[in-house]
Amino acid sequence: MNLSTFGKRLCVALSLPVMLLTPCHAGAQTYPIGVIFPLSGPNTVYGQTFSKGAELAAKNINAAHELPNQIKLLFEDSQALPQPAIIAMNKLVNIEQAPFVLSAFSGVTKAVAPIATRRKVVVVNGGAVSPELAGLSPYLFNVIPLANDEIAALLPYITSKLNLRRIMLTYVNDPFGQSVLNALTQQCLRLGCRVEDISVSPGATNFQAEVAKIRAMRPDAVYVASYGQQQNVILKQLRDGGVTAQFLSYSGINLPDTMKLPAAQGLIFTTEYVGLDSPDPVTQKFVESFRAAYGTATPSFYSVNYYNAILLFAQSAKWLVEKKHPVTGENLLGALHSIRTFNAVGGTITFEPNGTVRQAMQILRVVNGRPQVIATVQ
Repeated sequence: MNLSTFGKRLCVALSLPVMLLTPCHAGAQTYPIGVIFPLSGPNTVYGQTFSKGAELAAKNINAAHELPNQIKLLFEDSQALPQPAIIAMNKLVNIEQAPFVLSAFSGVTKAVAPIATRRKVVVVNGGAVSPELAGLSPYLFNVIPLANDEIAALLPYITSKLNLRRIMLTYVNDPFGQSVLNALTQQCLRLGCRVEDISVSPGATNFQAEVAKIRAMRPDAVYVASYGQQQNVILKQLRDGGVTAQFLSYSGINLPDTMKLPAAQGLIFTTEYVGLDSPDPVTQKFVESFRAAYGTATPSFYSVNYYNAILLFAQSAKWLVEKKHPVTGENLLGALHSIRTFNAVGGTITFEPNGTVRQAMQILRVVNGRPQVIATVQ
């Protein structure tokens, strides 16, 4: 008896509490899509933001009956940590038989990529930016520019326009932070700026010793490479500790709570450029439905990325259905390579051979609690 048949019989025979844990997708006529986001812990705010885009895309696609079966999102909590993510990934691919999984955070995505390769499951990342994710697995696709692209856009601007050349990097000591250190170092070698660095552990909350060292070194700028609540604490303790240097960061700093911090005033950071004013029907549908669902016309680019991730699945699955091929991970990979260019919010998405995207970047400055664009880099 195969797993699908066994699961179907269990769904009929067992009581409701057990049914909730049983793989019943074949009988329910759905396309299961795994979602591995932080749903608890200090990075829950990211999971909430990511989920808005994915849930809205699934709702819109299901309502339009674009596919013969409905999309069903299966959420698992990574806590933004590799080990829970591995457990979640194994459950999604082995029990739920999901052929397509959404991932986020660099350490998490690195952890699940080998499983994706082994089990032939497509993974789409819309939130992690470590350059190590480029080419990590033939089944991994990144719909977000990676940190080396962000830093390549930022450093020429701050060195030539603002004459900031002595940069202190304060980074969380994990795959993401280490990748930022490497990217900053390489870019500064090319541009003639200088990088010094101080690492902090992922769970740290007291940075008084680091603040004292940075204050004594008097850098032109401090680049903060952390995330969630920790980045807020770092910014606040730096300013409270007398560090007056220009603050710099990457796209992950763009959270509402962070933007409102007095310590974030004047912060300069980078994000991908998303043309929400584009007249194409995909973008307009997203803008209108996002406003209706969440009461705002200015969504996070993270929400855009995960909306686009679900669009990738829908367009690939539709391509397979039209050719009468089953919607499996291996077939979805073939469809992604065959289609190549996808209709997405803000225009189209085309992947590089290493599973990355290239797109314009924005440089923003926080003014009165709101990010304002100061430059766009093609």
